[in-house]
Amino acid sequence: MTLDGLETLLKQQFRGRKVNMVRFADDFIVTGISKELLEYQVKPVIEAFMAERGLMASPEKTNITNIADGFDFLGWNFRKYKGKLLQRPSKDNMAAVKSKICQIISSNKTAKQESLIRQLNPVIRGWANYHRHALAKETFFSLDRYS
Repeated sequence: MTLDGLETLLKQQFRGRKVNMVRFADDFIVTGISKELLEYQVKPVIEAFMAERGLMASPEKTNITNIADGFDFLGWNFRKYKGKLLQRPSKDNMAAVKSKICQIISSNKTAKQESLIRQLNPVIRGWANYHRHALAKETFFSLDRYS
């Protein structure tokens, strides 16, 4: 709720200047027509909005980049390549699911196969369902080879 109003503020301040915001809970991205616009005009407005509410943007998560270089958001990596928007599971998200799978396997070395499968299935299905609409074919194959 603390971020409620930020999107409206950005629309008012930057009307007609191709500044857009996408938000999910406390995570958000702001897109703009140029790096300079985002760095010198949009970022100070966001910082002031957050400061009024006692918040500060995370320096680790705050990044101004070109879409061609890509960015991570909500476990996805987005980037534009040859005019097409590509959406793939992020490397960090892949590492997290692999780590979780390894942890389940290593903590169940003496478990019966059925029990291990019962524990792994929700993790693998949940991850696969979350990423099923992305360009994840290669990612799914790499995860399959990993297992």
